[in-house]
This record gives sequence, C-alpha cells and structure tokens, in this order.
Amino acid sequence: MGDCYDVVVVFERPWDEVVDELDRQFGLVKETEHDLDYWYEHYDTRGFKLVFKGETKGIILKTTKPEWYSGVGFWVEVFSKNEITIVDFQTCTGGFNFVSGWEFMKFLEKLMDAGAALIMGYVYGSEWLDEINEWVDEVFGEWSQFRTYEWLEGVLRKRKLEILPSGLTVVKKDLLSLEDGLYELVDESGGFSGLYALVMSWNEYRILFTVGEGLRDDETFFELIGEEERVELASDITTALFKRIGRRVNDELLLRRARECFKVQVGDEHGKSE
Repeated sequence: MGDCYDVVVVFERPWDEVVDELDRQFGLVKETEHDLDYWYEHYDTRGFKLVFKGETKGIILKTTKPEWYSGVGFWVEVFSKNEITIVDFQTCTGGFNFVSGWEFMKFLEKLMDAGAALIMGYVYGSEWLDEINEWVDEVFGEWSQFRTYEWLEGVLRKRKLEILPSGLTVVKKDLLSLEDGLYELVDESGGFSGLYALVMSWNEYRILFTVGEGLRDDETFFELIGEEERVELASDITTALFKRIGRRVNDELLLRRARECFKVQVGDEHGKSE
C-alpha cells in the first residue's frame, strides 16, 4: 500500500451530533469487527478517545481519470476529547491525486456546512513528513496523529491560528484575526520561507491557500493556470507545512496571480466569498 491521505476536521460540538450530520451528508457504515478500544489500546492518544470507526458508503469524490479510478471514498475515524470532536477522513487510493479542485471544494463546503472549526490534512506514513523541517519536531516533540490533534486542540483553546498546518487550510473567522490578503510564511529560523499564504474570506470562514515565489515567473504562472485537470487542492490540503504566518505583503502582481490560481482550481461557481 502506498501513501495514505488524511483530511482532518475539527468540530466544537458533541461527537454524536457530528456523526449524525456526516451520515446525512455522506452516508457512513460503522465498522463492527472489533471493539473501538482495540484499535488504539497501545497508543498514546493524548486523551482523545475513538468513538466511531467506519467508512463512507460509497464514492464521495469523483476523479478526472474515471478510466483509472472510479472515485474516492474514505475510512472515517471520529475522536472525542472534552468538547472537541476530530474527524479523520483517510484514503489510500492514488485517485485522491486526481480529484478536481471544483469537486474537492464541494466536499469542503459540506464540512463547513456541518460546522467545522478548522480543516487541514497530511500524508500519513509518508517519509516526506520527516523531511519537512525541524520545526515539526519542535511543535510536536515527535510527530504522530494524536500530537497533531493535541496541537489543534491548543489552537481552539487559544482561539488563534498562528501556524499554518497545511498547504490549504480552512478555518472559522473567529480563529484567524487576519484580513484578506497575502502573507509571508516564516521558517523555523524566523526567516522568510519562500512561501506565501493567500487569505480569503469564504462566508463564515477564511481559506488559506499557499503559493510560492515562482508565480512571479510568467512561464510558471501561465503553465499553472493553463493546466487542464486542475487537481491541486486535494494535494495542497495534504501537504503538511507547519509554518508561522508572518507579515502582510503588499505585492499586487503576486496577490492577483495567487487569486487567479485559486479561482481556476475551484471554478466560477465557487469563490463567492464575503
């Protein structure tokens, strides 16, 4: 089996309400072969308790390559701790890399409609996680999914997102006090990382979309917006970054191009922000 792709969704509502809502949105099938305690009895779960394990009933996301992949469904794990519910959607099919931005945005909007507080992701089991930078070790001590959940719990407790966890991140406005615009991302040494976060209002949320310095290059930019399949959003949300959000940048060219890159990913039917 290759890499597994995880979309992690945080809710500030009781887990049973979340499961009921996700069942209405996607259809869930409960796993009954083992008791819930079986799955993580030897793990340090940082106080998070597995309260539901199952899968979506069928295909949730269509792909741009139906001749290769009929679609993408997810295994679903729901964890509860105090007043926080975390839902981990995981798939290990390569079809995830062929989900269009428009299709993936519909999925995210359903999670927003369900009341998600924050949405991020990562590639579970990938060596790339160990190669991001030393800052990940500083954030977590030693990376694990439960340390990630604990870090997310801290964001909710402080009511402030200061570190961008993944290349595409969705967060409720009350957790991010930044205005719409372009911001530098800072590396572990405190210097500019070469990446920017485009912050965009989206109804009651803000979407943070990561772009690089390469957008200044005309050839690179036109190549990006000219791609036919436009399948970047799914891979963006599972690209772990954990970089601090720095100062706002007044760069009209880069801002305009970043917005255009996002727009071509999601299509004209989306992007109606407030």
